[in-house]
Amino acid sequence: MAKQPNRRVRADDMLSVSSSEELEQTIFRIGQLQTQLEIATAKTNQTIEDAKASLKETTTAINNEIKVLSKSAQIFFTANQQDIVPAGKKSRVFDVGEIGTRTPPLSVTVKNGQEVIDALSKLQEQLKLTDLLTTKTSANKSGLIKHREKLKDIPGITFNQKEQFFIKPVHVPIEHLTEVKESA
Repeated sequence: MAKQPNRRVRADDMLSVSSSEELEQTIFRIGQLQTQLEIATAKTNQTIEDAKASLKETTTAINNEIKVLSKSAQIFFTANQQDIVPAGKKSRVFDVGEIGTRTPPLSVTVKNGQEVIDALSKLQEQLKLTDLLTTKTSANKSGLIKHREKLKDIPGITFNQKEQFFIKPVHVPIEHLTEVKESA
């Protein structure tokens, strides 16, 4: 389904609210519409969850069969690699696919963070290396906001705070949704 483009509200699309009573009715109607959206969203989310559950059952069975077949092929390949793969090669291409071995790039895992960083720092100093550790520095936004008066003359830092309009209707019970549809 294609996403609907956002469009600005034209003056022709707006209704005129001219009294407190009309304002209250408008807020109530917004609440009704928001409740309708919540219901539609909940139904859609439930449909999505049901589809995901159904898909998960199907994919779990397929993935389990793939694992069994792959393990069986790996065991046979490992035992018979000299007969399957041409000399000096690591894989063989069949009409239906390819099988072989590969060596992935070297990876590293760092555990015990601070202890390892301290050890690397000492080693880096001893061996006069510069590429074992990196330092990342970034602006602390909460600190900038806290000290904004002292920072107002620094180019590149701007502070923004704009008043925003909001409407927060009370939750409209489902039974009130049909009342407006019938009267409208």
